Amino acid sequence: MIFIQQVYEDADIKSEYVRCPSCKRGRLCDKPKGDIATVIALKTDHQEKTGSKIILKCPKCSQKFLIHFSKE
Repeated sequence: MIFIQQVYEDADIKSEYVRCPSCKRGRLCDKPKGDIATVIALKTDHQEKTGSKIILKCPKCSQKFLIHFSKE
């Protein structure tokens, strides 16, 4: 299951953005400042049986990336 929580503009959450690991120019998403986003290479036939995923698309180079949320 993926939980989505709205962040209001007046919330005091400092954030920074995650750059596209392919072109290094596009902004894939934002993350809370201090949290770590790690990019790992998976085989194209890798299918996780449990968990949820979100697809991000780089606005600069159009590469697509999966964010995996594991139940483990």
